[in-house]
Amino acid sequence: MALNVVKTKYGMVQGVTEEGVLVFKGVPYAAPPIGELRWKPPVDPQPWEGVKVCDTYGPRPMQPSNGGLAFEPWASDFYYMGYTEYSEDCLYLNIATDAQSADEKRPVFMWFHGGGLSSGYSYEIEFNPTVLAKKGVIVVSVGQRLNVFGYLALPQLSAEQGGISGNYGLMDEVKALDWVRENIAAFGGDPDNITIGGQSGGTAKTGALARCPKATGKIKRVINQSSLNWTGSYPSMKEVEEEGVEYIKALGFSADVTLEELRAADAEVFNVRVGNPFDKKGPHTPGGMVYDGVWVPEQNAAVSFDQYAGHLDYLVGGNYGECVMSTGFILGGKPLENAAEFYHAAKDVLGEKIYNKYDFEKSYPVEDSQANFLSKRLAVEGLTGFGGNMKNRYFGAYRAQKFPDAKTYSYVFSHITPSVPDDKKNPLRDPDIMMAWHSSELWYMFDSLRVGKNGASNVPPVRPWTEYDVKLADIMSSYWANFMKNGDPNGDGLPYWPASDQNYGWIDLGDEIISHEGMEDEKDQMLYDYLMEQDVPKL
Repeated sequence: MALNVVKTKYGMVQGVTEEGVLVFKGVPYAAPPIGELRWKPPVDPQPWEGVKVCDTYGPRPMQPSNGGLAFEPWASDFYYMGYTEYSEDCLYLNIATDAQSADEKRPVFMWFHGGGLSSGYSYEIEFNPTVLAKKGVIVVSVGQRLNVFGYLALPQLSAEQGGISGNYGLMDEVKALDWVRENIAAFGGDPDNITIGGQSGGTAKTGALARCPKATGKIKRVINQSSLNWTGSYPSMKEVEEEGVEYIKALGFSADVTLEELRAADAEVFNVRVGNPFDKKGPHTPGGMVYDGVWVPEQNAAVSFDQYAGHLDYLVGGNYGECVMSTGFILGGKPLENAAEFYHAAKDVLGEKIYNKYDFEKSYPVEDSQANFLSKRLAVEGLTGFGGNMKNRYFGAYRAQKFPDAKTYSYVFSHITPSVPDDKKNPLRDPDIMMAWHSSELWYMFDSLRVGKNGASNVPPVRPWTEYDVKLADIMSSYWANFMKNGDPNGDGLPYWPASDQNYGWIDLGDEIISHEGMEDEKDQMLYDYLMEQDVPKL
């Protein structure tokens, strides 16, 4: 292949061919953030002489536990081959390209993995980039600092760094974006056509990056899966600094410990999980961004969205099955066992006024056996702290009025991945409970599932993929690739995907692919009324 060796600003790199696509693994975009560079903004990597053979992925970022990596269904689906080594030295990109020359100007997709802001890594097997690359996209997956290494704020750090600290993981994102803008043309990419994408915790990364003043003008499109990341607020610098002090005290350091001592400490000292990140009453391992007025310009995310990201094209969606009805943030959640629990949960979320207005119990007669299914379906349609499909559709209508040139497309993924009989024995893998589980769409949008000569050689081996799974993966990866190319997922031979605009269009990606347009029924109106009581910008 003509692009086997590519010249970057810092030196020559050589890729390896996988599934007919050239992949450059472990390309450094910044110097290792170790020693004196721990908890500092990223700096340029050292140039190198000769050709760097990029045939090995960099380490996964330091993470104090395997977190979601150790639990089902992810453990058997995504991590069945074991875990890679971790290190503070994690600022690497992986680039997949099928371009034959450097002047092709292919669209670029920068992928930010999930796992909150605390775990996961950029080259997990479900992120296999080769099909998207064959469909004309340059795929770049990004490693960045996580948890305490990416988000510790302390008074000592703020005193050193102009009054702010934390957000180092976000700084890494901007550094990676700048590296791509500067170098991707040599790989056949178009630096003026960059889509940033993420799923779950990855949307916290893409959302903040899209709203970051230092990324203005460098991004064209955003793909956010399983969290729109439009609204919400960031904690103040003072609050996060105080939490940082409690954290280092829990590790045995004094509140006024010097930065020299902290930076000299072995990384494993910090590689432990302290407390619960959702419990603000006690010390916990840092794992969130902070309003600093520079990298995170506004405390209210929606305010900075209008200022910095309103003009960008968006593709957004979620999965039937990933959450239950709740006013808060609950991923998964305890399955509902009967109709009484279902109605109690619905009334708690909707409130008495909307619950009674739509005569909910009469409108939704449910048998005990259907309670969990309908709860999860209504959750992803809009009755959840995730926001849900109605929020995504409304987001499109809001943007059609305020940013008429911006395009928005919304989806719900409802296809249930095929299972083996033993899955029925485990409630964390039982398809009747899990449904379209959180992250399951990744096998399809990347088209990373593989069918081997026998089931044991499938990727992953626990999924007995069918002809329809292969077909759906081809369709979805084509939608995603088309959106990256021109902001519209539609294309020849694909079922029509209506835009989310004044017509509130969306698509159901399930056992059938069904297009929806308009406010279709009383349920849509109920979901809309509920959304209007939430903290969203109003038309």
